[in-house]
Amino acid sequence: MHPLITKVFIENQKYFNYPYGKRNGYETISKLLNFPTYSIRKYLGIKVIKRYRELPSIPKKDGFLVWFPQKLAPVTQVIGKCREYIANVDQSIFTKKGKGKEQYLRGIHPDDSKLTESLVKLACDPTLVSIVTKYIGILPIINGVKLLYSPNKKIYEGGAQFFHLDPEGVRQIKLYIYVEDVTEESGPLTLIPAQESHKIYRLYPGGRLRDDWVSRFIDPQYFYSITGASGTMIFADTSRCFHFGSRPGKKPRFVIIIQYISPFAINFPWFGWVRKPLHARLVNHNTSTIDQYLLGVK
Repeated sequence: MHPLITKVFIENQKYFNYPYGKRNGYETISKLLNFPTYSIRKYLGIKVIKRYRELPSIPKKDGFLVWFPQKLAPVTQVIGKCREYIANVDQSIFTKKGKGKEQYLRGIHPDDSKLTESLVKLACDPTLVSIVTKYIGILPIINGVKLLYSPNKKIYEGGAQFFHLDPEGVRQIKLYIYVEDVTEESGPLTLIPAQESHKIYRLYPGGRLRDDWVSRFIDPQYFYSITGASGTMIFADTSRCFHFGSRPGKKPRFVIIIQYISPFAINFPWFGWVRKPLHARLVNHNTSTIDQYLLGVK
């Protein structure tokens, strides 16, 4: 496809994100146009999954999995590094006034920091990658890693504190890892299982939805508020599960978020206008083949 057409498509992608059929159509065409890449990623994904058969799976009907493994050293180590970073960073970052989304949810480390490198290394951990790959169906791309801080002070209209879907692709996984214990008083992630969320896909105009509107179609008993101890992991398909977080409470929240998406998703266009993922710069001559694919270099 001509690059100019691609550019127009991407600039207006908000009109293509929904419904599911259009996103699915985009990915199907993208896979066909890039079949050699698709085949390699499919093969590598199968290899990863076969090595870790005993791991839990993300149920397709739910679109999410809450997992609290007793021992997963890479997660424990990164949580320790996050706590150290939080203790030593300029504390004004937690009190300064933000703009837009940063009023209620903000990243607290630069993309070129050592902490970012540690988070990327965790994102490439084969245990996590296997669980995600089995759900998405192909070796994914790591689209971003962040340590995020939520002050949980007040509600901001039009933000991610209201139910919404994320637009990247047909399926994706955002992995939430709680750095400290999260209770109902610390703005927990709240989501609706994919099977229930599907009831309002056709009605969803994009943007944010109020609880009372959603409650007209989905029983609030399916509004799952996910609390948990430090180290709790939530694999959530935020393209299929309506969700929100960071609502007001008595305590702030620190959470690691790792985003895995299909390399053929709408925000990684393969119609002649290829954008490298944010963390591709971390690849060097020692990087394994699978990690090169995960970081989007191949």
